Amino acid sequence: MRATLMYGARDVRVEQVPDSVVKLPTDALVRVTASCICGSDLWPYGSMKPEDGPARMGHEFIGIVEDIGSEVTTLNRGDLVVAPFAISDNTCRFCREGLHTSCAHPQAGFWDGLSSEGGQAEAVRVPLADGTLVKLPVEADSALLPSPDALGRARHRPPRGRGRRRQRAHPGHRDR
Repeated sequence: MRATLMYGARDVRVEQVPDSVVKLPTDALVRVTASCICGSDLWPYGSMKPEDGPARMGHEFIGIVEDIGSEVTTLNRGDLVVAPFAISDNTCRFCREGLHTSCAHPQAGFWDGLSSEGGQAEAVRVPLADGTLVKLPVEADSALLPSPDALGRARHRPPRGRGRRRQRAHPGHRDR
């Protein structure tokens, strides 16, 4: 399969890599249908040392579940899902408080440096699939699909005690 790899600052290549597969019973294999470049992808693009590469790129994506491990209970093959930038179990005390980036599970963390997988590939092995992936309520070909970055934060609720006001977009921009 093809994947995007960074070899050093400003040295990004799309190359053939081994196919991703389910390794653990809590994994899912997702065929990527849309991916994005996050602002945090730009830091290594400008500063990565060649000795730190090559590294797979990408950590926010939308895709179709192709395979699941034996312990995955909330997803099925064919589900359309989004993966946020953090891997989490969605069951620990931090996740229950909406702090998924502080998940206490040993496999939890951020895509960058956590795994050899990357969201800018044809497929990705997703650890802790039940907690990490969010099933989307639309079909894979829906024109309503927003960016992975926006959907990845969809399950997080606003901080307690603070209301959220809708801000108007700049007059020259579309209201999102």
